[in-house]
Order: sequence, then C-alpha cells, then structure tokens
Amino acid sequence: MSGDLELFDGAGDIQPYDSGQSVLAPLSPTPDTWGLTDVDVLTPREIANYPGQHSSQTLFGAALPPGTTSQQINAILGELGGVYMTDMAKLNYPSHLVQGAIAFITANATKAPTKVRRQHSFKLPIDQAGDWLAESFANHLQTLSGTIQQRQQFLNASLQWLALANKKLGATQAQPVGTLESAPRSTEALLNSLNDKDYAAVVKINEQALASTLQILQQRWGEFTYKQNIQVAQNYLNSLPVHEQRHFDQFTNVNGLNWVHMHNTVEFITAMFDAATGAHNIPTSGGAVQAEINQIESLMRTPATRRAYMNDPQLQGRLRTLYDIRDKEK
Repeated sequence: MSGDLELFDGAGDIQPYDSGQSVLAPLSPTPDTWGLTDVDVLTPREIANYPGQHSSQTLFGAALPPGTTSQQINAILGELGGVYMTDMAKLNYPSHLVQGAIAFITANATKAPTKVRRQHSFKLPIDQAGDWLAESFANHLQTLSGTIQQRQQFLNASLQWLALANKKLGATQAQPVGTLESAPRSTEALLNSLNDKDYAAVVKINEQALASTLQILQQRWGEFTYKQNIQVAQNYLNSLPVHEQRHFDQFTNVNGLNWVHMHNTVEFITAMFDAATGAHNIPTSGGAVQAEINQIESLMRTPATRRAYMNDPQLQGRLRTLYDIRDKEK
C-alpha cells in the first residue's frame, strides 16, 4: 500500500531526548486557561524575503514538493499530531499541554510568517529567540496552566521535537509527490480507495492493534476497571465538538506499523481518559490524595449527593485514579 508523503517511520524516532538537557521531565500542572496571541503582520518586503516564501505550498516555512495539495498537507498535519501526541505521552507530559500544542501546530503550520510581539516569560534557545514561530508558540504556552518551570520544560521539548520534524520534512523536498511509500493518515476516503485485499489487511492491522491496546490497558488499570475507564475516554471524545473529533480521525504509525487508527492506540485512549478525569491537576502526595478520596467518598455516602456521584462516570474514574496512586505509595 502506498500514499504520497512519508515523514516519519514511526512514533518515537524524533522524541526530544537530548543528553545535554535536563529539562524534559514534566511536573504536575494545574487547570488550564486559554487566551489569544496578538501579532503584527510583516511588511510585504519582509514576507518576500522570508526563506521558503516563493514556494506555493509551505509547512512551517519549509517548501513542500511541487504538486502538494491541501489534502496532502492535512494528512501530514494529522500524522504530525499523532506522532507528537505519542512521543509527548511517553515523556509523561500532561494532556492539556499536548492537546494545546497540537491545536497550535494545526492552526499555524501553513501560515505566512508574522512579526510576533513577545508576551511570554520563557527563555528561548539563542538560535530561536525572535523567530516568529517559536515566539508565537511561547505566547500560546503562556496562556496555558502549569508552573513556569513545567511549561519551560515542555516548551524546550516541543521546540526540539519540531526542529527534528522539520529536518525530516526537509529531506522530502527534492522528491516528487507520490514517490514515497507510506500509509496516508486520513480515513474514510482512504479506506474507500483501497481494494478488497488491502482493506482486509487494514482491518486486520487494527483488530490486532486494538487487542494489544486493550491488553496493555487491562494490565495498567486492572481487570475490573479498564473497560470503565475506556468508556469514560470514549464519552469524553464523543463530547468534543465535531471539528475536534475529526482531528483525531487519523491513521498513525505504531512501532513501525502503518495504518493503525489513532483511536486504537494506548496513548490516545489514555490521553482522552486523562482529559476527562482532570488528570492534569490530580494530587500526587499522600496527604492530598487521601484528602480528595475522603471528599469523593463523602459524596458517595451522603444520600443527597450519592445520585450525582453515580451519574458522574468521570468523577468515578478520577476516584479510581486516586485509589491507584494511593495504593502504589503503600
């Protein structure tokens, strides 16, 4: 099976591990808030002189192969988002930062360069200070929750990741569209384009991927709760606006295997569950964990609030997570 563009061999090959940096370990964030970034548009001369602006199609300022279509760019962005989410999940960064970054990447990937007013307190690498994309991303990150140190770590990791992604993107520039073997990452139209043999192969790939994911989640969450947690994740996904759900309707690559739907991956289900249960602000110390457990258990025991608890699967999932944290400390 072949498609048009291949940027990545698989999730994990561009993870921002840098032995010279000690800032990649995430910290526990707090609830997030959102804001907007003001920008000043460059003059026509500045835009004309910006590298890559003479190409009809660019991604983060890098020229794409001639003939690249908007549909192919969307497929690339879907792949970028999937690989980024997988890599950052492996580094244990909180889902609200990862999802906020993916939203930024999707919204800004094909934009023309702009002169950005600095509205953040982060330290950028020397070679990226003043860069329109780095400054804009830092401004966006300033609006999200978390400590300055935690968001600085996430910013450094993300900028490393994007730099490596751009290198892999640049390696494809000289090759004509359609010459690179890959699994395209959109879904319905791609599946409809497959012949019966390839369609059956994709179905088999995803049956096996889902079975492996369920086994991992059962081991992680426990035999009696993993299905409940998966349902919480599914309910949260269903509650998202349609355009956000479509963003996650992509094929990705898992351990070198193409054509795995994002919904069938451990990282995606975990991210949805974490977002649903507020894992980004869940306590981690013994006293705070037990205090919240006591608070939720009080809701269960009180007749006036018991029904509300029973009708709140997300709160139940959060309580299960708190139990897991407490039990691991024993």
